Amino acid sequence: MSKQIEVKGMRKIIAERMSASWHKSPRVVYTLSVDMTNSLAYIERLNQGVDDKSDRVTINNVIMKVCAACMEKFEFVNSSFENESITVHDQINIGLAVAVENGLMVPNIKDVGNKDIMTIAKETNSAVMRTRINKITMDDITGGTFTITNLGMMGIESFSPIINQPEVAILGVNRIKQEPVYIDGEFVPKPMMNLNFVADHRVIDGAYAAQYISMVKERLEQL
Repeated sequence: MSKQIEVKGMRKIIAERMSASWHKSPRVVYTLSVDMTNSLAYIERLNQGVDDKSDRVTINNVIMKVCAACMEKFEFVNSSFENESITVHDQINIGLAVAVENGLMVPNIKDVGNKDIMTIAKETNSAVMRTRINKITMDDITGGTFTITNLGMMGIESFSPIINQPEVAILGVNRIKQEPVYIDGEFVPKPMMNLNFVADHRVIDGAYAAQYISMVKERLEQL
């Protein structure tokens, strides 16, 4: 027998915000496949001798740092669009989508561009833990300027996330899987991962978006 569930609380807020974003932002999705060989080796080196799980670096942390570094050249990725005005932010506050019971929360790490990777890892792990045990603060969930959402652990290979208003871009991160890559006349297995960069076309044009996510790919591959 079917049942009717009243939409209220967190689910109502999510529904309202996602609907508003869908109607506000003329978005375009840009997808690139990234060879994660060097990034995975980089993470392994950083985590050598780190026993405390809360201090360990993850793929999300590396992507956060790289995205922030690339925003130094592509400042409009770190902007917002409100009241017919574009605000380019002087601080990069990157949110990470976290699944919670009956919903989704996006705590953000402040000033990512000026923090080292180990600090980013500690602060991210702490924010995620507080979110999951419902100890999140208002400061954790306000002031974000860019969002990353990772569904790779669930086996997703490509998706189109909805922009977190009033931000103008969001990055979808997918699973890493071994794929044959043609190098020097032969196929070599490589850990490949798709990135889905979604940008608001009111602020970010196609060439600008393509150049930004291409730089993110290049830096992840060159770590």
